[in-house]
Amino acid sequence: MLNGFTRAFPALKVMSEEQEEAVHRGALFTLEKTGMQIEHQGAQDLMEAAGCKVDRDTNRVRMPAWLVEDCLRKVPSNFRLRARDPRNDLMVGGDTVYFMQGMGMRFVDLDTWETRQATASEHRQAMIVADALPNLHLAEGWEIYTDRRNIPPVMGMLENLASAIRYSSKTQVAGNIQDTEIFAIMLAEAVGTDLFPELEHACPLTIQSGGAEAAFRYAAAGIPFVPALSVNQGATGPATLAGATVLKVAEFMGWIVMSQVHTPGAPMAIHHGISAVDMRTGDKLLGTSARGVGTGMLNQMLRRYGVPIWSNAGFASNSKKIDFQAGYEKSTGTLLSALSGGHVQMFQGGSSTELLYSNELAVMEDDVAGWIGGVLQGPIFNDETLAIDLINDVGPIPGHYMAQAHTRKWWNKEDYFPVVADTEAYSSWITTGKRDMLDRAKEKVEEILSTHTPVPLTGSQEEAVEDVLAEARKYYRGRGLITDAEWSSYMEELRLGDGR
Repeated sequence: MLNGFTRAFPALKVMSEEQEEAVHRGALFTLEKTGMQIEHQGAQDLMEAAGCKVDRDTNRVRMPAWLVEDCLRKVPSNFRLRARDPRNDLMVGGDTVYFMQGMGMRFVDLDTWETRQATASEHRQAMIVADALPNLHLAEGWEIYTDRRNIPPVMGMLENLASAIRYSSKTQVAGNIQDTEIFAIMLAEAVGTDLFPELEHACPLTIQSGGAEAAFRYAAAGIPFVPALSVNQGATGPATLAGATVLKVAEFMGWIVMSQVHTPGAPMAIHHGISAVDMRTGDKLLGTSARGVGTGMLNQMLRRYGVPIWSNAGFASNSKKIDFQAGYEKSTGTLLSALSGGHVQMFQGGSSTELLYSNELAVMEDDVAGWIGGVLQGPIFNDETLAIDLINDVGPIPGHYMAQAHTRKWWNKEDYFPVVADTEAYSSWITTGKRDMLDRAKEKVEEILSTHTPVPLTGSQEEAVEDVLAEARKYYRGRGLITDAEWSSYMEELRLGDGR
């Protein structure tokens, strides 16, 4: 099992107890007075039987406070995620913090900073790099390079998931698009792994039929699932942080009620993020201080209820390059989330408001994840680390600690040493080519791709994966969701052999 990082001190709180209680009461009131629009007949039936008031004409489901609080208690506070390689299993919950890939649709040219569709081999390389990075604990292969060359949109998730399973033995994320969860579950079963599927949500206060059905299917398969509940302040939610938090808490409470009346005790987490909207342009802003505070507020509420947390506070930046802006926008949000109790941090590799993904950025941000992990784990306290006797033995100048056995033992125990950051002396930096962090990251990516071999699938597993893909292609072709033109390009892409 991957250990992740254990936070050694209480989680940061950004609200007082009175403020936290006000959010809680506001969310309960909203669900009882206004409710949620749930566009799934079976979910409505279950929730009505459990004590909700259901208006069938409007699909509105109003939930009593007692039922909400009862369902909150049923959510497991932690759960295990099985990876294809058991050494990469995760235990989500408690004070453990994991890092996962960010997301990005397209491949970016690091010379021009322009993006384009990714190839199958580029997706494969992204997963090999992710498999090798020590501080990347959870992979998200299906949302890496979602804009793939000649892959029909309806098959994008499944082709990416199959590639991710082949080239990383870490636990994978999946989703739900036109019943793709059916085949995602089959892929997971074929190789003996769990998934951590992200289910899309319609804000405000709406659960669409496809998301509800996917939650039920994943729950029936024993796979923990994650409703994705992001809000854009002033657009899909109130402009104030307090109001946006009330809305998000009401929405995840609604998801929890729906899920727990269907499968009591179903393991689940909540994926959340709060973003400001620039009212001058309509663009989403991903690096504001309010985003960090809002993340802390939602983390605090979820910890109150004991519900596992997936935070996207650092999943992307507004910057179109790998630069200082991308660094601070992504890293500060992730740090705040980790300090305030988020369990899974969506982080390495994605930027430009989800437009790009970069292996080099993933490598650089793996250093940041290690740095944050070092902060979380805090200092080691015992008689030896306090070094009281040593301090008194060394005394004042000319005493020093360079030659002490204590120094030799401890100098590298309580710090994280980055892999690709520039830590050279200036004179050495001049003579070795004046390389910066991005240069070193490029070299590290090349090293990984030339030396790292993920745990391969067995022959029978590979055959099973191909069988599932073939079944999915036939299913969507039969439903008319892959056109003749798409099919021709798709088959040619597979014939070229770039896929594996």
